[in-house]
Amino acid sequence: MDRSITRKSLWAFLFFLMSFLTFSEVLNAQSCPIPTGTHETNISNFDATVNWSYDTSNIYYRIRYKEINSSNWINRNNIFNNNKDLHNLNAGSFYVWQVKGYCDTLNNLSSQWSVLDTFETTNYALDCNGVPNGGAFIDSCGNCVGGNTGSLPCIGFSPSVSIALSNVSCDSVSDITFITSQDPNEPDISSVVFTSDLGQFNFTGLSTNDTIGSSLITAGGGYINVSTTLLVDFIITPDKISVKAVDNSSGNVYGFFTLENDAGGILVVATSPADNNNVTSGNSQTILLQGIFVNPPPSTITFTSTINSELGDIDVQQYLETIHCIDCNGELGGSAFIDSCGNCVGGNTGNSACIPFSPTVSVSLSNTNCDSLTNLTISVSQDPNEPDMSTSLFSSNLGSFTISSMNVGDTIGSASMSVSSLNFNSVLIVNSIISINQAIIQSVNINNGIVLGTFTISNSNPGVNITAQSPPDNNNVTNGNSETVTFNDVFLNPSQDTLVFTTVINSETGDIDTQNFPFNILCLCNPTTSTSSATACDAYTWNGTT
Repeated sequence: MDRSITRKSLWAFLFFLMSFLTFSEVLNAQSCPIPTGTHETNISNFDATVNWSYDTSNIYYRIRYKEINSSNWINRNNIFNNNKDLHNLNAGSFYVWQVKGYCDTLNNLSSQWSVLDTFETTNYALDCNGVPNGGAFIDSCGNCVGGNTGSLPCIGFSPSVSIALSNVSCDSVSDITFITSQDPNEPDISSVVFTSDLGQFNFTGLSTNDTIGSSLITAGGGYINVSTTLLVDFIITPDKISVKAVDNSSGNVYGFFTLENDAGGILVVATSPADNNNVTSGNSQTILLQGIFVNPPPSTITFTSTINSELGDIDVQQYLETIHCIDCNGELGGSAFIDSCGNCVGGNTGNSACIPFSPTVSVSLSNTNCDSLTNLTISVSQDPNEPDMSTSLFSSNLGSFTISSMNVGDTIGSASMSVSSLNFNSVLIVNSIISINQAIIQSVNINNGIVLGTFTISNSNPGVNITAQSPPDNNNVTNGNSETVTFNDVFLNPSQDTLVFTTVINSETGDIDTQNFPFNILCLCNPTTSTSSATACDAYTWNGTT
């Protein structure tokens, strides 16, 4: 059918319909003014805004609209301004609409419907986001971006990679760090493979849940930051292990990867979990493997990273690390080395290697009579090159300190100290009384009044505790030291029993030394005038004779 004929027929129908409705409304006309100035704006495929002139006589408005061929009106009521947005329209369709005004709040007074107005929705092509004539498009990663999606198109796959060793000394154990990062809008990483042509992992002595390093994961453009501890998941073979990354905050397992000795070098394989998209918002991951990579003899190690994206991209990068035989003191060919305390010794350092942590401890009592006050003496000494002491705990299973009878400022003993050929003598003074079972004691130099140290004595009911902390001296090895502390008549022996003192001394390098010192506490018999046998007594004095 000719389109011009169709248009004429349509407008003839509209004229007839408008005349009929106008006639009908006249029969029910009220006193409110009929809205005028009807027109449409913001017409699109599925939406349009209908407008009319505002009249102060009308309090609110009502509109109705429908497709031109429909017999059912759609009503929108209680409109307090002079426009209304219409949604969910059909594209490329003709609509008619009218508006009437209400002059009172009881809906009793209304105007006639306005003249019929008509509009036609557009029929533009939709972009990938469903927006008519929009600017969104499918990018090279297969995602709908641009337009009003709020998403940018993906960029080329170009992850940044770095690999570093904590030291490059030949035949030495090194930490190894792998770092990968991506810019926002790069394709997501699906798997990462690191290899080397030299060097080996040392898995000897490892067991499940042993800690071998840490990792820091940043994702979502920095929105997600996770610190993890790397633990051995299980031993696959003597040359291959599975590693799990455990979230330090939640304890949840964040991911897995494998470490392997392969073809004269190492092989690290990790896969990334799917996140329901193939583009990153920006991410980085740092993996630190501590103390399990063994450098080769002098040579150049070639590290290779092969990273695959979720879209099939492959990125290959290589890094060279030159291994030299340089001792820990920086001397080429030197013989200095890192000792068990973590210090560079030997060679031309002038330092000797540290020896095992083995403090010498002794404990003595001036008497072992039950329920009596006694002098308590504790001596501790170390040989040169032992790890420094950090904290010490002295405790007993029985006995008590007479803290309830102490006062601030009381002198309750003495101490002598020898450190690096320097000698100090001090008195033990009550600094503060925390409670009847706890006091803080200061060791005060008798020559100049300087406080040499502070420690706490406590009654643990039963037994006592003495806790002390050694001040740091910027190294973790001693040149040799000794200290003797005597508490004068403030320790009360228990009733007849076995009194055991225990010393627990920690070093600055994590060593722990524990020693026990037992004493038999005995009760002596009190003499009487009885002439009966005294064989039950250990000893007593009778008329000047023991």
